[in-house]
Amino acid sequence: MENDKKRLDFVSSVVMFLLSIYVIFEGIHIYHEAGKVFYLSPALVPTMLGCVLCLLSVVLFGYSLKDGGISARMAEVKTYFSGIFKDSNTMRMFIGVVLMAVYTFILIEILPFWIATFLFMFLLMYFLDAGSLVKILLVSAASVALIVLLFQVCFRVPLP
Repeated sequence: MENDKKRLDFVSSVVMFLLSIYVIFEGIHIYHEAGKVFYLSPALVPTMLGCVLCLLSVVLFGYSLKDGGISARMAEVKTYFSGIFKDSNTMRMFIGVVLMAVYTFILIEILPFWIATFLFMFLLMYFLDAGSLVKILLVSAASVALIVLLFQVCFRVPLP
């Protein structure tokens, strides 16, 4: 039980440290964009919060390394994640998250909405084994057609 807590503290501290570095850099970027004195710019609070988060994540990292050190924590994390990625349901969920990210950040930017949405729905249902290939094609096409019809024709809302 104690090793589980230390492993979670270790992973959390690394994630929070990376997040704090991102927040600090974005705060500095806000400062440069605002063009004001630092203590008057909107970057003050995010940068301070990023620094506090960085400090606290380093403290948590130090506590997580007691009783075993970094090699023990890395071995525990490796063992834990190797077990997770062997599970087929976890891999399906991971593929779904990757597909959502590809759809949101790539497909919508380079393809028309209806093609990107059709590809996303088709691939997601295919990887989740939602039915036969013909059924997946029909459901994807019908869904995209209804979305376009409803929003662009009925509501006159422009789609991305």
